[in-house]
Amino acid sequence: MADSIENFLNNVARQLESKQVTVGFIDGATYPDGTPVAMVAATNEYGRPENNQPPRPFFRNAISDHEGEWQETIARGIRARIAVDQVLEVVGAQIQGDVQGSIATLMEPALSPATIAARKMKGRDSTKPLIDTKVMIGDVNYEVGDIEST
Repeated sequence: MADSIENFLNNVARQLESKQVTVGFIDGATYPDGTPVAMVAATNEYGRPENNQPPRPFFRNAISDHEGEWQETIARGIRARIAVDQVLEVVGAQIQGDVQGSIATLMEPALSPATIAARKMKGRDSTKPLIDTKVMIGDVNYEVGDIEST
């Protein structure tokens, strides 16, 4: 019995060492004007001080708020002897949803009066950061794949 458990755990460890879940803006999507969504996401996440744009750390907030849940999802899947690829697919979808939830709920720092006025001129009346066009929130994605050797 101990040998079969050890073999199982060694097999899972080997699989986990060779697989990864990538979550973020990974498909090369752009806004209608050609601006890469990943660039907009990074600018929002870290801010752009030279333009007086403060950081709005939606990704870091999602990690901080949910990392333990993601680890528990993986642990539960492994304990249930679910295939590693399937476990990583489940956790990838979970992380995707949590990042989208973080984008949807982030309210601070508030938008500047100039940004709110610019939105109103475009016919948009939202004061909510990060979701003006909904392009960024819709582009959060994940993929499970092999870790590439370098």
